[in-house]
Amino acid sequence: MITARLAKSVLENEEGLNHLLIQIRPPEKSDHAVVRLVMPEGIQAGEAYGEFEADGSGDMLLHSLDSMHELLVEIYTGEAILCGQVNLCIVVKYTDLQGNIESEQLAVQLMIAEADSAETEEPELDDEVVNKVKALAGLAGGAAHKVSAGNGFLDCTPE
Repeated sequence: MITARLAKSVLENEEGLNHLLIQIRPPEKSDHAVVRLVMPEGIQAGEAYGEFEADGSGDMLLHSLDSMHELLVEIYTGEAILCGQVNLCIVVKYTDLQGNIESEQLAVQLMIAEADSAETEEPELDDEVVNKVKALAGLAGGAAHKVSAGNGFLDCTPE
């Protein structure tokens, strides 16, 4: 089962930053899983934190699926994109010991807004996700953090 939450409900359409917390509870007898994020055009995935192996294509490989896995992924916009409601899609493919594959996906809604309106509207914050981001900021560079891609910068200040 996949659950996911955003640090804040809004992402600025230009140079915006947010974080996505993904929690994965694998089916019994799963050997490993592959997690893929499918982002709308103009939204990028940056650094990712958790116990996974990057495969070079942006997929995250999860091994030892005997418990829940948490991944915290930075998402951002660089250049201006269209405002409005978008969906981030998380696709997980589980493989059992016999090689059988089971797939699951989850769409997470996100509002894209201009920076001025995003600041005045007071975005809804998820305190648990924000606290995890702040905790990781203190551990940056530690052994518990693995990076799949990104710019090397983690900003945990809610905007």
